[in-house]
Amino acid sequence: MSDSAKTECKDPAGHWLHICSLRKEGKDEQAKDLMDDPGHRCLNCNAVAKESKNLCNPSPFARA
Repeated sequence: MSDSAKTECKDPAGHWLHICSLRKEGKDEQAKDLMDDPGHRCLNCNAVAKESKNLCNPSPFARA
């Protein structure tokens, strides 16, 4: 897999809702709320979120 494919955002139109974008804008509290009870991990930046729609390259994982 090329580096560009690995770091590609799967939903560029919705990127403003992604954890990485919120953190970059200093919206840490909003990002933190989206990270409660996570079930998905971003394959680009390793962020976790409850909903896949809040990650650039989401992958589900089993909750403990």
